Amino acid sequence: MKCLAVALAALALFAAPSDAVAQEHRVRVLSAWDDPVKLADGTETVYRYEVSHNYDTGVSTRRAFDASGTLIETLVMTTPPGPTPEEIDEAKAIIAADEALSAAVSRSSATVDGGFLLYADQHPACVAPARCLQFDLIPPSKLESVQFVVVDLASQQVVERDLFPDL
Repeated sequence: MKCLAVALAALALFAAPSDAVAQEHRVRVLSAWDDPVKLADGTETVYRYEVSHNYDTGVSTRRAFDASGTLIETLVMTTPPGPTPEEIDEAKAIIAADEALSAAVSRSSATVDGGFLLYADQHPACVAPARCLQFDLIPPSKLESVQFVVVDLASQQVVERDLFPDL
């Protein structure tokens, strides 16, 4: 009976994911495309390229795959790629879910515009692994912004509600 209890405990240990395994890395493929490539022997093939961003580490990579799907190259990008429409939509949803900002948008009938990538030297909250996007809340007159907002997609939070308070 004791052996059965030990075996069941061991089985439960292996069946239950550890915190490290249970925590999935949040990685998004930002773009992908196929390109014809001429090989050294003169034949042509098609390589698949993917640019992805890891929101846990703040690292963007470009990977190349041969025609069979085998990974043949990984390049860590020194300059992060621009935001995708999906990232902009995600950031806008984070703004809409923010009680104070959604109230400001409603009060001023503003639209959320922008989605410009910000770097660490542009805002202290934008140090890697952060992936910050700046938005303007623009009133219907479109003459001036109501306020400038910064969203960090890595933490999935608004990190700045009024970037330029004196404007």
